[in-house]
Amino acid sequence: MSLPEQPLWCRIILLILTIISFLPQILRIQTKQTASGISSLYVLWNLICATEQLTIYIYALFLEYEPEGNVFLHSPPSAGDQFSLCHCAFVAILFLTLFAQVLIYSSRRASLVASYTSFLVVSVIPLFMLATLLIDDEGRRFWSAAFYALHTILVYPILTALGVLGIYRQAREIVAIPLPNALSLQGLAVQAVVFILVSVTWIWSLSFPYEDLDGHLNWNIFSVWYSTIGWIIIGNIVFALGQIVLLLWALHRSSSSKANVRRGSETEPLLGHPVQK
Repeated sequence: MSLPEQPLWCRIILLILTIISFLPQILRIQTKQTASGISSLYVLWNLICATEQLTIYIYALFLEYEPEGNVFLHSPPSAGDQFSLCHCAFVAILFLTLFAQVLIYSSRRASLVASYTSFLVVSVIPLFMLATLLIDDEGRRFWSAAFYALHTILVYPILTALGVLGIYRQAREIVAIPLPNALSLQGLAVQAVVFILVSVTWIWSLSFPYEDLDGHLNWNIFSVWYSTIGWIIIGNIVFALGQIVLLLWALHRSSSSKANVRRGSETEPLLGHPVQK
């Protein structure tokens, strides 16, 4: 038995807040007509993480050979599972919008597009092949299991690491290009709050047999939890905490820059005029 799902109206409100949380950054880039101060790799890696969540939901709901045995979903799949697919689709589209904006002003368009395309080769394209290839049940079962194993063993940990590394890359960008720039501090603050709520909501939205744990926690249990649902929860927590860290870091850098400017303006008259004797 999984934890009871939250009512759909609550999740609809959270989806609306999630969409709103992206608007300050999207509108700021549109207004400033530049993406200076925003790490293209940070946006790319978050887009890849969002694409992976959408990919796995599509796989689990429509393409897994034995959907009844999927711990990722409720049995049978609930309306909440369908809504989770919708939520992941909106988040992926919003990150794709940010990515497209960053591409317009980036000098690394080719490498960024190539990186995202390379990820699609192991995510969306295999889904298309599973859905369209005319193979027998045994072959479909094999390739379905191979797809899921690849993502569970290899892709999930890499994406979690990229989420953490992306925070570092964006922090470096804040140092390299002082504020004000295209980075929206309002967007960071709103997303920090919203994605903390999203992270908590995922705990109730994803199916996992917590009652079987019987209070026992160890590395093996954590590994099973992480490889089934934990990677989504941890990924959203990393993003939310990253927005908090980046917001505090940006505010610190901004206040330091203003203090340096004030000190410079105070000493400039003394340096510009000779002392009268």
